[in-house]
Parts: sequence; C-alpha cells; structure tokens
Amino acid sequence: MSALAFDNPPPVANLAAAYLRGVFSAEYGLPSPAIAATAAVKTTAPTFNRNEQIGLCLIESTVSLLAARTNDFQCNKASYDLQVFTTDPNNGVAEIDYGVGVGGTTLNARLGPNNGIGTRCKVDEASGVNLLKTLQVADYNGDHGWSRTNEIFNSDAYISIVDRQTSSTNLYREVDIKDFFKRVINGRSWEFDVGLEDIKKFRDSAVIPGDSVSPNFYYPVQKWGELSWYRHENGGEGGLWVKKLLVIPRSAVGCKIEVEAYDLTNQSGEFEMAATVKVGR
Repeated sequence: MSALAFDNPPPVANLAAAYLRGVFSAEYGLPSPAIAATAAVKTTAPTFNRNEQIGLCLIESTVSLLAARTNDFQCNKASYDLQVFTTDPNNGVAEIDYGVGVGGTTLNARLGPNNGIGTRCKVDEASGVNLLKTLQVADYNGDHGWSRTNEIFNSDAYISIVDRQTSSTNLYREVDIKDFFKRVINGRSWEFDVGLEDIKKFRDSAVIPGDSVSPNFYYPVQKWGELSWYRHENGGEGGLWVKKLLVIPRSAVGCKIEVEAYDLTNQSGEFEMAATVKVGR
C-alpha cells in the first residue's frame, strides 16, 4: 500500500484536526474555534456498509482498550499487530498480537439489525487468556452503537485488566462519542471522525476511610481526543489512520495511540484490515 504520511493527512482532515486542536485548546483556557469541521467544507453523512460498521467498531474497541491500559500501567512505548476482519455482515473479529491463546487478545463483535433509529455493535473478549503484553484482559464488555445515518458513533465498555505480577484487578469504564462525516476528494471517498473519550476507574466505597455514604462508583480519570480518516478501497488502495491523544490529566499529556493500516480491503461483502498500533509519547 502506498502510504499517506501519517502526519500529513488530506486537506479535509487538516480542517478536522484544527477543530480537534481547538477542543484541546479549550481545556487550557485558550481561545477555541466554535465552528465544527463539518461546517468548514462540503461534507455529507458516511455511507458505511455493515461490514465497515463492524470493522470500525472493533478498531475503536481496540484503541479504547489500550487507552484504559495506560491509566495504571503508563504510556510505555509499545507496538501491537492488529488484524480486523468480518466473517459475515453480522460478525467480526479483532486480533491484537495474533489473538487469544498465543500471547494476544481477541475481541468478537456482533452487529444487530438497523431498527430505524440506529445499529448496536456488541463486543466481548474471546474465551481464554487474553493478553496485552504482560497484562491480562479479564473482561471487555462493550455496548456500542451507530446512529441511523452513521454520523454518530458511541462506545460504552466495561474493562477489567489484571496485573499478572501483583494479581490485582483494575476496573474501568470507557465512554466515547464520535462525529463521522464524508467528503469525496479527487474522485475518492473519504470518511473522517473527530471524537472525545472519557476513561473512568472503579472505586469501592469500602476503601475510602471514614466514608459511609459514597457508593461504589466509576470516577473519571482520563480524557482523550481522537481524529481518524478512512479511504474506501473501491478498486484502488484503501487506507485507515487513527490518532488518539491524551488531553487530561495534564501531567500525562503527550501520550498517544496511533493506528496505521498497511493492508485494507472492503469488497465482496467483507472488511479486512492489517495494521500496526503504536502507544507512546
């Protein structure tokens, strides 16, 4: 695949990036543009088919799982192989570092019917020992969804990660809202998204000394911003790039998660992608 420079997206993505930078600027009390990227250029709603909905849902599940991992286990430099594919218009699989049982993690997705208001994407970890390097993914329970027009994607997942050295379990909840839009550039169809994500961590009220009223609760601990651009295969070379940037806490700003596909196809009723996912600063 001919590579589009990761830090040099097509012009419309730069506009989306400017909007996202504006969101970041607002976090630091700086002037922020109030105009969304969709107002800056002529765009339309995405035209994802069911296989694309499944594939993109699994990619978002993967990067959100890795984002939760950074909260307690730091933004240490790491690289993961990611394989995403659909088995039919209802089911798909993501294999991180070759999947469950061989030192990696497998996520399974099932896409529900479009019920007139939207489409649900249910994602769970495969049975067996799922690993992110030395950390065990004990549970991934994701209830995600697409709006009727595919312009909104929302993820909502409960995640359990075990430190195999201490056997302690960290419980997280991840919530993400993303805006998708489409533009045709030089005869090729591109879909873009800008989004924000909240990572929450569970605390049991029993561990708060002297606190007899606080319930068990998932407290917000991280905020991430995301930008992605996806080029349809459509008889040419497809492509997909994701940038996920940590916004809060400020002390950890600079942590990023990047996805770059090196092989992608969406034809004959299937979605297949091979990518490298990098975590670090």
